Amino acid sequence: MTRTAAIMQPTYLPYLGYFHLIAAADVFVFLDDVQFARRSWQQRNRIWGAAGEVMLSVPVQKADREASLSVIETAETERWREKHLNSIRHAYARRPHFAEGMAFLETHLQAPITRLADLNVEIIQAAAQCLGLATAFVRASTLCAPGERSEHLLAICRAVNATEYLSPMGSRDYMVEDGVFAGADFPVRFQGFVEIAYPQGHEPFVPYMAFIDAVMNLGWTGTRDLINQMQAN
Repeated sequence: MTRTAAIMQPTYLPYLGYFHLIAAADVFVFLDDVQFARRSWQQRNRIWGAAGEVMLSVPVQKADREASLSVIETAETERWREKHLNSIRHAYARRPHFAEGMAFLETHLQAPITRLADLNVEIIQAAAQCLGLATAFVRASTLCAPGERSEHLLAICRAVNATEYLSPMGSRDYMVEDGVFAGADFPVRFQGFVEIAYPQGHEPFVPYMAFIDAVMNLGWTGTRDLINQMQAN
């Protein structure tokens, strides 16, 4: 019986492709044991406001250059949560499913969680539940899997008893270069994600927004249907 694993860093308010990957996996591993990368999707994402793109960035406390994502603390003195919620309110107040999307964000962005990875994981798992995704979740930091790059990914797959790895398309080049999965004769599939346009209240359609953009416009049910449609294509 096939057991498919997918592995991704826990990112802040990720785009729909993240949930497309979760939906296609039996077990999804949050890659939280890698080095923190400042100004990356680990701590930021985009929404669409009245004047165009708005970047929401989570400020973090100073840490060693080599610090793992799993230990990074948010900078709570900057009142960033209130600022993000206000930006989202201004951007989406007139969208048809604003109430359900905003209720979700107010609950999870105001939760007393101060580690960035913990916050991202909490939001992603809660959103996956709202979307009806039954995928099992694991954090890489709990597995003690050895290795770097592809070797680390393969060790994670084996630690969760996967029989194949579903990889994000962006990893193809370095995985082929490493040759680790091919050398181990471990099956790999690459995610085929193509975003489908949905009503955003403006033209033209802007892809790759934070997932909450779809929720505000389609609701949880509509967003789940959209992900299912992407899976079928």
